[in-house]
Amino acid sequence: MRAVLASDSGRGELAAEVAEITWYHTIELTPGIVTPGEYDTRPAARRIALPKDLSGLRCLDVGTHDGFWAFELERRGAVEITAIDLDDPRRVDFSEPVPELSAPVLAERQARARAFACAHDALDSKVIRRDLSVYDLPDAGLGPIDFAFIGTLLLHLRDPLRALAAIRSVLSPGGRLLVNDAVSLGSSLLHPRRPVHTLTLLPGKPFWWLPNARGLARYLEKVGFTVTASGGPYLVPRGPGYRRPRPPSLAARVALSRGMPHAWALGQLI
Repeated sequence: MRAVLASDSGRGELAAEVAEITWYHTIELTPGIVTPGEYDTRPAARRIALPKDLSGLRCLDVGTHDGFWAFELERRGAVEITAIDLDDPRRVDFSEPVPELSAPVLAERQARARAFACAHDALDSKVIRRDLSVYDLPDAGLGPIDFAFIGTLLLHLRDPLRALAAIRSVLSPGGRLLVNDAVSLGSSLLHPRRPVHTLTLLPGKPFWWLPNARGLARYLEKVGFTVTASGGPYLVPRGPGYRRPRPPSLAARVALSRGMPHAWALGQLI
């Protein structure tokens, strides 16, 4: 993958388009033009067990959003990458009661695919994006996949084990899955060896299970993977586009001021 070296006018047009879009990921599109994402996952790409060389492998990015991880897989040599996400926010796993989404909210959520398209064009990428739920992977005709990645999505899923089993179903023999997701910092530090999973109690929100670091690894074990490496917790820093409402408690504000706690686990089918 290569960044498109644009003329001065082309760079100006790209910068203007970037400024019009709400970004989740911080992505360097070309020297001097970086998307103002809510989170900056670039340090995480150097920290977790993402293979440096994916040459010749068919890869899958689950919950791609703006495409940071899909483009990173491509940069590392993957021969074919499929990136999946939902275009319609009404298909998200909201807890009950499911909220009414206003027209402006629907429009903003549906416009998120524009961020992926902008980055895709600027990077001259060959990644294929599909409007697809992780739950529907077994019938999507994608396999066999050699390496799959899922990032900061399991906490938004009603059934994270079903999602991981769906990814497992499209992997080739010996295939690998790298999970990088939000975890509870407190329970990770208090219970470093015991898996702990907490059900969040926020009605009408797309938040479900929050494990500790050991619990994240246990997810993989429960659906048939052998965990070959794991790490965390660590913090994914906020990006320049972070505009989330402030948490109500001082403790939560202090805890999240430096970033979102994450952990990672690498599983393999053996």
